[in-house]
Amino acid sequence: MRRIYFLLPDVSAAETLVRDLREHGIGDDSIHLVARDDVPLGELPEASALDESDIGPALKRGAALGGTSGLLAGLTAMALPTGGLALGGAAVLGITLAGTGFGAWTSAMLGASVTDEEVEASEAAIRAGQVLMMVDVPADEVDDYKRFVTRRHPEADVRDTETFVPKTG
Repeated sequence: MRRIYFLLPDVSAAETLVRDLREHGIGDDSIHLVARDDVPLGELPEASALDESDIGPALKRGAALGGTSGLLAGLTAMALPTGGLALGGAAVLGITLAGTGFGAWTSAMLGASVTDEEVEASEAAIRAGQVLMMVDVPADEVDDYKRFVTRRHPEADVRDTETFVPKTG
């Protein structure tokens, strides 16, 4: 899954686009809207705190960095045995998994406190009354959905596409 960001001029445009996306087979669990606190979204699917944070990308980065660090630490410990302790492949695997888990956990904790980059970049427009819509679509259909939205809703500003979609439900 990939997440596409659209900036819409107002709630009315967001309502129309949500209706069209639903008719196109996108469920409410894949649509997330961010608006100013005093802008009522009614029955539209609001973004959760997880949708608005950087937790997904941070988790992915942390797991990659932690796993790499753990692997290097395990290989180093295996190559340079100290105190007569010889480590085998299982120990290297264990150290790698521990590094992956620790990296993912610490990065996720930090990512939960950081606003999603696209939400942050759209903050001025949101304060001005515009609505940011995040739509999660299959990776191989991103271009199709972008074309669909721009053809049916020329007022929609297609922003960014994120490669990692956090699971929120």
